[in-house]
Amino acid sequence: MSSKKLCIAVVCGVFLTVAGCGSSEQAALPDLGDDPSYGTYNEAQIRRMWETPPEEDGPFWMVNLIKYRELAVYPDGRETDLTGREADDLYAPLEFLEAIGAEVAFVGEVENNLISLDGEEWEQIAIVRYPSRALFFQMILDEEFQARSINKDAGVERSQVIVTQLRDSTGVPTPDMIPNPSTPSDPPVAITHLLSLRETAQYPAGSDEPQRTGREAISLYEDAATPVALEQGGAPVAWFDVEGVFVGDGREWDEFRINVFPSRAAFSVVASDPDRQAGQFHREAAIADTYSQASSIVINTFSDDSGGGGGEGSPLEVTDNGTGRLCASDADCAGAEADLCLSDLGTGFCSVQGCGAGDCEGDYLCCRDCADFAADLLPFEGSACLPSALSDQLTGAPACTCD
Repeated sequence: MSSKKLCIAVVCGVFLTVAGCGSSEQAALPDLGDDPSYGTYNEAQIRRMWETPPEEDGPFWMVNLIKYRELAVYPDGRETDLTGREADDLYAPLEFLEAIGAEVAFVGEVENNLISLDGEEWEQIAIVRYPSRALFFQMILDEEFQARSINKDAGVERSQVIVTQLRDSTGVPTPDMIPNPSTPSDPPVAITHLLSLRETAQYPAGSDEPQRTGREAISLYEDAATPVALEQGGAPVAWFDVEGVFVGDGREWDEFRINVFPSRAAFSVVASDPDRQAGQFHREAAIADTYSQASSIVINTFSDDSGGGGGEGSPLEVTDNGTGRLCASDADCAGAEADLCLSDLGTGFCSVQGCGAGDCEGDYLCCRDCADFAADLLPFEGSACLPSALSDQLTGAPACTCD
């Protein structure tokens, strides 16, 4: 085997680049097959990831904006009565993610599309943290994974799949009293923003604003909006810089942001505040394209508190038997009836394992009799008390019975 062929073999095996072997030729890109039905592969981004030197490779966060088909359409033409969401639930590659050390970092179910310049209405926001690009390609090139992916292709109508880097968090102060805390009927809400910023901000004709970049202009908006949000207990829990689009529609993006408010009432106060509205002038000048959504939070690993108001720092209702208390391990739940820490469902909370119908207190349901495909992926055995937002996801698949 020649030196050149040896280098190419190394590329295919452990994701090194041909250039690293002393050749100026580009390595062949991985064969990902045809474009998925929900978007187009971005060859430039795939090449950036594929040719990342091992010493520079590391964690990244894949942001997914998802819109489901009403009814699943399989590319092989098979007949089905599955909805798009049900087909995508069959895809759910949790065991593949676990095998490479990846994790689902955030899931939000979109309740309102606040801003959509092209009219697209997304239904779910999901973020996965991958330990490296090499391991990501190892996963998606796996034959079993690719066979599973036909369900995603069948269920998803449109998606933006975006490679990002999480910015360092500077932390924000929590007010002594939250004016509009979360309640069972008004839980925390995630406001997410996908942003494309103009190189030069475009103010209305006749404006006396000086020339500034889009980033400078949106910073002026943040100066007006942030103090108001903080007073209401809102927090920028995770902001990301976009490396590139992996699957999309040809558009490029700059940032993705998750801000969490303790309640919709708190967000409404911020949205209607006159100081924030005055700053909107700069935001509109800065942004070339955007999507903004208000979502209920299913999983959030970016903060220990998704907005406050649930007792003992928990975003959930805390019942008399201890269900809903924040935890990192079972030891944090010891001494209570709810002695199981469900830490694999995002922010960990204490729950009752082995429950039956009617055993769960407060706004919790006993989820049991889970289907085989789901049972091995859930962080409890047999049954457990789950909040309604999570139980809705399990019964929608359907994966479990939740009383």
